[in-house]
Amino acid sequence: MAGRSRILVVVVPAPAPDPPEWLDELPLKAGPPWLSMGLHPLDLDTWLVLDDRFEAELALKERLLAERHDQVFLARPGSEPAGQEVLALIRAWLTTHRGPLPDLPHLPHGGRHPLDEAGRLVQEDLCLMVESGESGRYQLEAGSVCFPSHWRLAEKLGRSLAAIHAPVTHYDDELEARVDHFFERLRPEHPMRRRNLSIHDHDELFRPEPHESPRSFAPEPSGLDRVWLRSERQTLVRLPRTAAVLFTIKTQQCPASVLAARPDIAHALATKFASMEADPAVTGESRPYPTWFVSWLESL
Repeated sequence: MAGRSRILVVVVPAPAPDPPEWLDELPLKAGPPWLSMGLHPLDLDTWLVLDDRFEAELALKERLLAERHDQVFLARPGSEPAGQEVLALIRAWLTTHRGPLPDLPHLPHGGRHPLDEAGRLVQEDLCLMVESGESGRYQLEAGSVCFPSHWRLAEKLGRSLAAIHAPVTHYDDELEARVDHFFERLRPEHPMRRRNLSIHDHDELFRPEPHESPRSFAPEPSGLDRVWLRSERQTLVRLPRTAAVLFTIKTQQCPASVLAARPDIAHALATKFASMEADPAVTGESRPYPTWFVSWLESL
């Protein structure tokens, strides 16, 4: 009987994605102080992001707005004029940088708040901050927030900057006065940008809850494929006509495994997280990354 031939099947693992360019913009300075505004001048030609996720993220926004509208869009009465100014600015920017708006899937029509319309045209989440006549402080008057990172729009609407950031450890003593002063001085001709970073156990864009903790992740580095770097590219623009401040948030993510190709950033992050662990008030039991993450970063 003739012997049967064997076919050797070799499974080649998918190549790891290249480290994204935005890793070089991350705030990597170790504390204390723990918080920094990290502001940089913004070139309005690069105001919004148009990446390969454009169509997918706009489609996800449409689904969320259809299914969870009151969770992802809210506005207080009187915010319409500032929203209309935002819509006009975004439409003009898109016309210049992407092409005529008739080619886009959504055009303004009656019945929707103008900020709701604007949020459907871009990947960014949009928040309108308006100075309160009573307190003189800026408060959140309207928001199109489809991609929240562990917060709920309904809990922040109408609240001041200080109240919005109250859960952030050290915000009151390290950043509150500086942020309030910045909002008072921001000028239309000097828009700004900044970045943040968080570690997540998922790559879901709509994630109002819950917060990560060491128990959210695998107990060993073998579970690295469930660790994601999530960064928000944030911009702040003073609207020239209404004087409101538009805060935009573009969420960008990548698997933590890409840091193997960027040991310089991995080591800087290890130093930053290790310094945070030295202050229990900053992380405590709710440390939002795996217990083994710092040692893994140091090993690269």
